[in-house]
Amino acid sequence: MDAPTAGVLRDVTLLASLAMLAGSAAYKWLRVTRPSECWHWSGRVDARPYTGVDAVVVAALTVMIFGVLGMPETAEPAEAAKQHSELSAPMVMAGIVVQLIGGALLLFYLGGVRGLSPAALFGLRGRSWPRVLGAAVLLMPPTLVLVNALAEGMAVWMQSFWPEMQAQEAVRAFRDSDDPVARGALVLAAVVVAPLVEELAFRGFIYGFLKRFTDGWFAALCSSLLFAVAHFHVGSLFPLALLALILCAAYEITGSLLAPMLMHALFNTTSLLLLVYAPEMTTP
Repeated sequence: MDAPTAGVLRDVTLLASLAMLAGSAAYKWLRVTRPSECWHWSGRVDARPYTGVDAVVVAALTVMIFGVLGMPETAEPAEAAKQHSELSAPMVMAGIVVQLIGGALLLFYLGGVRGLSPAALFGLRGRSWPRVLGAAVLLMPPTLVLVNALAEGMAVWMQSFWPEMQAQEAVRAFRDSDDPVARGALVLAAVVVAPLVEELAFRGFIYGFLKRFTDGWFAALCSSLLFAVAHFHVGSLFPLALLALILCAAYEITGSLLAPMLMHALFNTTSLLLLVYAPEMTTP
């Protein structure tokens, strides 16, 4: 990641963090002055199980993102950043292990420390599976059109002032790699692991927590910004934030985290297919 990219993403992370703090304080004042509203109880995502203790975990996740962006080796010259796109199976598998450990720790916190049932909290039981899966499938075509159109528009717009902007490092690595094992590992990471772990963290936990102390709209916006920043690419920032907002909507429509998980997996699958069969297209 080059230095300008790291700088922009640090600013966005700081903005999202300040918005979460200011928003939580403002909504607390609103709850005190208008206790009958209970707007954060609306929708199919039940945010009531979250408490102020969970703020520590949300803060830790945000600090981790900010910490990565602040590492000296992250903010490197653009010329050096272009050389870091070589893909290797051990590197991808190490990333998969790190993601799975992070997801397991979050589940342990919810179940072992907080005494909650993740399956119940995230709507993974007691739902109509045909309805959940049907909603996810129906939402995919407009999602693909909107997100990819925004990605294409952003690429054209940013060429006017950031002509050296590169694709995401993982995208460049997949496109340039001749190692079938490494590419297969990246497919596993993108289609299976990332949808599970990222939806658990961003839609399941962060969105649910923020909704508890603000409301669904504000929570969706802040959690979507963090999700976009966590992919460490300025050109994909707005397209991925839009994708995240749609995934939040799918979560609220169905009440089950399975819907955004499935949509995330389908989106990544489509992006990989476009890289193989239409490499000239811009994908977030």
